Amino acid sequence: MKENLKKKSISQEFNFSAWYFSPRKVTKILLTAIALLIIFYILEEIFLNILEDITNTKFTAKYFVFDSEHNFPTFYSALTLGFASYLLSIIAKFEKFLKSKFAKFWRALSFIFLYLAIDEAVTIHEHSIEPLRNALSASGFFFFTWIIPAFILLIVLFLIFKDFIYNLPTKTRNLFLLAGTVYVSGALGLESIGGYIGDVISFNTRAYWLVLIAKELLEMLGVVIFIYSLLSYIKNHITTPVKFHRLKNEYLKQQV
Repeated sequence: MKENLKKKSISQEFNFSAWYFSPRKVTKILLTAIALLIIFYILEEIFLNILEDITNTKFTAKYFVFDSEHNFPTFYSALTLGFASYLLSIIAKFEKFLKSKFAKFWRALSFIFLYLAIDEAVTIHEHSIEPLRNALSASGFFFFTWIIPAFILLIVLFLIFKDFIYNLPTKTRNLFLLAGTVYVSGALGLESIGGYIGDVISFNTRAYWLVLIAKELLEMLGVVIFIYSLLSYIKNHITTPVKFHRLKNEYLKQQV
């Protein structure tokens, strides 16, 4: 009876079935969603251009445009970043249970991605652009001036997390680095190029439009790769029967 209660206790504390998502299936769903967002964005732009020619009236895309707020791409990005935060919190809980010295890093990453999700939804960082631009007299590649403190913060975070990253399983570490490279290439790299095009040439150009799509695509793909890495980590290091059995035995021994 006592053992059954202990088994029930660990099942309640670590509900494996509720936390399992197939890495491949989730990745396919997310990639499909990205493709649909891009297709609908292009269709929206084409439709509005045709409508402008017919009515001679200026229309602004808003439902699927990537550089706007409170629309489908914003909702998708906030949702996926929030999902990544949730997965990180799951891993953090297990690492804490195992008394891993890196549990706090998983928890910190969970909070970072939660902030990114909130920022994506309410665009906190964009409120700093104009004050920073005026203070630094920035232009060209630094027209979107928030990338300057973001780049500095990125370096600081990398230095803080470098030991954590180094000690990750090889597959997870490589996927983390790939996801980060892809995401930062879009969020900072193409953001600066887009700022240059918009500031020096014009925001109403095909070049800026293409850079904008590429930027958002890289950001979304970076998050997808990161989510895949987290789901794979959970699958391989947490929810496998062997891992479950070992955790269960450790838990039961602690209760004796």
